[in-house]
Amino acid sequence: MEAGSTGCCPGVSGSADVNGDQMKLSELAKRLKARLQGDGEVSVQRIASLREAGPNDISFLSNVRYARQVCQTKAAAVVVPEDFDEPANTAILFVADVNEALEQLLSVFAPPPDKPEVGVHPLACVDPSVKLAKDVAVGASAVIGPGVSLGEGSVISAGCVIGRSVRIGKNCHLWPNVVINQNCILGNNVTIHANSTIGMDGFGYRMVAGRHRKIPHIGIVVIEDDVEIGANSCVDRAKFGRTVVGQGTKIDNLVQIAHNVRIGQNCILVSQVGMAGSSELGNYVILGGQAGVGDHVKVGDGVMAGARTGLVRDVEPGAKVMGFPAQSFRDFYRGISLVRKLPEIVREIKQLRKQIGNDAAETKDHS
Repeated sequence: MEAGSTGCCPGVSGSADVNGDQMKLSELAKRLKARLQGDGEVSVQRIASLREAGPNDISFLSNVRYARQVCQTKAAAVVVPEDFDEPANTAILFVADVNEALEQLLSVFAPPPDKPEVGVHPLACVDPSVKLAKDVAVGASAVIGPGVSLGEGSVISAGCVIGRSVRIGKNCHLWPNVVINQNCILGNNVTIHANSTIGMDGFGYRMVAGRHRKIPHIGIVVIEDDVEIGANSCVDRAKFGRTVVGQGTKIDNLVQIAHNVRIGQNCILVSQVGMAGSSELGNYVILGGQAGVGDHVKVGDGVMAGARTGLVRDVEPGAKVMGFPAQSFRDFYRGISLVRKLPEIVREIKQLRKQIGNDAAETKDHS
């Protein structure tokens, strides 16, 4: 769960409003496999934080630090861990895993998805050669070029542009204004959020006669199954061959993936990460916000890199690194500790210099 999303966290505002539907606590208890303490006939229609919840809301406690707020909340019900034993003035649903239960609640109360209806919108421009599988939805002002194939249940939202010969698998969802350039391949269950661009030219130039000459990029991008890419991110096409995003990888907003990069399976790339050309990530790699991977650098399986880490040389599997250039967590924080002590160290050096000078003067006087 993302930081700040805890329903019991003071200062967290807002609630998950729904489409007006209500659900009885008894039904919710069945869905969550929860033990209900309280009136099962009470209905709720929203999820809200403990502090902001009202009589039509359900809340949750995922951090015991805020357990006392359960007796203060105005929520109709609260989802709590099985070992919760604080007093409460509301219905209680005891569950094995509060975060898992919260995910289920969010699914229950989620509003209808904002997507075009199945079929091709009359304002879309779809080449006659496009192959549309069953239950495909194409929104207004979408442009789909020749030779494209769209898998069953895929959604192309308003304003998307799909270049020629692109292949898109089943149950993919392209949010508004996504661009997929020619010949690129998307697997099944791929989600790409608004304004992201897949398969544009890589950033490659060569200095010739005092001017930057553009290097052609004729490769493609392959996005494997179950990948999700956030808004305003870019994945560049390969110079030749493939830029690859591996199965199950999740990419945040504002991420730049350069040409010929290869990303393994089930990686996490947080906002503003940048990967330079021909760099590689193994499987289950986590890159914190604004981390950068240098060109041709190979990062092993299971590496965790903290925010703003500069990975300028290969990183062995399983390493936990931070800083620029990347170093172990231990060395990084040891360095930070030493930097904080610098003013004290400088004062001591000045005192020692002064003492040495005084001792030298006394020695000279006695000579």
